[in-house]
Amino acid sequence: MIIFIATGIILYSFGALFLYSKNRNPWRLLIAYSSITLKTLVLLIFLELASEVRYLSEIILIFLFLNTGGTIIAAFFLGMRDGK
Repeated sequence: MIIFIATGIILYSFGALFLYSKNRNPWRLLIAYSSITLKTLVLLIFLELASEVRYLSEIILIFLFLNTGGTIIAAFFLGMRDGK
């Protein structure tokens, strides 16, 4: 059951990111990526609470830190590129 829900969440996030990627603006794509990833992680937290899988919360926390750091790094490099 948990595999089907996680697979559905992943497919939904790829679909939403594909819809946002049609616009070639890299800033909007970065915001969409960050927003979709954060919403996916929150849904996975609720899934962890419902299924009581203890190791899932640790994995979600690692992905949350990676998402935040990746967004900051990507915004820095996009700002460097736009600030020529």
